[in-house]
Amino acid sequence: MREQRPVSRTSANGGMFVVTRHDDIRHVARDGTVFSSAAEHGAAVVVPETAEVLAPLFERDGAPQLAWRRHLRQFFSPPASARLEPYVRGLSREIVTRLVPEGRADFVAEIAARIPLLVVGALLGLPEARRPELAATVRAATFGGEAEGRAYAGFVLELIRERRGRPDDGGLLASVVNTPIDGHEASDRELLKFVLLLIAAGNLTTTDQLASTLLVLARDHELRARVAADPALIPALVEESVRFESAVAATGRTVRAETRLNGVGLSPGDRLLLTWGSGNRDEDHFPDGASFRLDRGRVRHLGWGAGPHRCIGLHLARMQLRVICEELLAAIPEFRLPPDFVPELTYGVIRGVRSLPVTWPPPLRPA
Repeated sequence: MREQRPVSRTSANGGMFVVTRHDDIRHVARDGTVFSSAAEHGAAVVVPETAEVLAPLFERDGAPQLAWRRHLRQFFSPPASARLEPYVRGLSREIVTRLVPEGRADFVAEIAARIPLLVVGALLGLPEARRPELAATVRAATFGGEAEGRAYAGFVLELIRERRGRPDDGGLLASVVNTPIDGHEASDRELLKFVLLLIAAGNLTTTDQLASTLLVLARDHELRARVAADPALIPALVEESVRFESAVAATGRTVRAETRLNGVGLSPGDRLLLTWGSGNRDEDHFPDGASFRLDRGRVRHLGWGAGPHRCIGLHLARMQLRVICEELLAAIPEFRLPPDFVPELTYGVIRGVRSLPVTWPPPLRPA
């Protein structure tokens, strides 16, 4: 499809154009004048029911979106991520060390779905004692029903109201609660939607990207042994994983003005689906793109997005992926999946692996 029909129309979800090549995806993502990211046109292309929830940050155009990003940048900058690194390293080491004697674990449940949630709690400024409560509430809402979802929303709303009018504690939550954005003081309802989105964005994408990275390591014993023996390769491992197994599978745009894309005529109202994973395997940019390679060097992949909606949390996510892999491989350099293992993947806007049941040789116990 990428070679023969790089911009291809489908009747799915009411009709849209699927954009598959790296250059076309980057062009559309960077041009917010012709291609709209507004909530009613962006996420709704893929998952219609997410449109209202996504509006606060990721699916806005122009000044409102830029105002939010400017305010949040201080919490996601390289220095801010570096300040969180000791916490991430200590947490990762504690969890992995506890697992070592067991000789088996589900790496998704115990690591990938756990650590990023606790880090989100730290980012929000929650006291350390309350971060597990946040994690437990999110997990219950993720796998539970309507009652668990209401309990989760109620918990977050309680956190918001606790911080109304109080001095800034340095956390992201207190800052957005007490600082007007673009001259607008957000209501509790607006803040609730924003914080729920922020927790989802900071947790789900990192969780799924980490799970996919661990799946690559569990499948490729030679690669895992090489990286475990030389931790300096871990940054390359992380970046290649983000390219090779993009957590964000696709996002939407809507055409605002008459235009052409790779020879295909587009009219106002036409909807586009940007397939980031396909663009990240485009052979014009990534020779042998369907293979996982650590020797690619600095490449302009699309795993962090592109344009004004490029992932604002990329430095934090990149740091977490690196540190968790460092701590895991230092403590458990050899782990394997069952011979008959078939990964159960999650599909939609975000893709990942539901479970990674691995085993490893436990340390010898004293006689």
